[in-house]
Amino acid sequence: MFIITKHARRRMAQRNLSLKDIEYVFTHGRPYRRAGALIYYLRKRDLPDWDLPDDRWQRLAGTAVVLTKDGRVVITAWRDARKGLRKIKRKCKYELTDEQLNLRR
Repeated sequence: MFIITKHARRRMAQRNLSLKDIEYVFTHGRPYRRAGALIYYLRKRDLPDWDLPDDRWQRLAGTAVVLTKDGRVVITAWRDARKGLRKIKRKCKYELTDEQLNLRR
């Protein structure tokens, strides 16, 4: 089980995502570790064949759920079916320290 922050609940409401939807993304989405977070992203090809005819699950393609490093707390959720995976892959693999951020500027 996981904890959902107040911010994540607000974002879920704005994006019309229920707890069942979030669990579905956890079950069928691919995990990525980027920028000091664990991100589950559901692509259309990740949907099981038996769920493809159901519009309820197809609308979740392109949904990302962002968790803390340990995967216990949901920080936020967002959707971007066209460029979502590209945005995730461009993020740093590791969390940058303040020193590293200053060096980049």
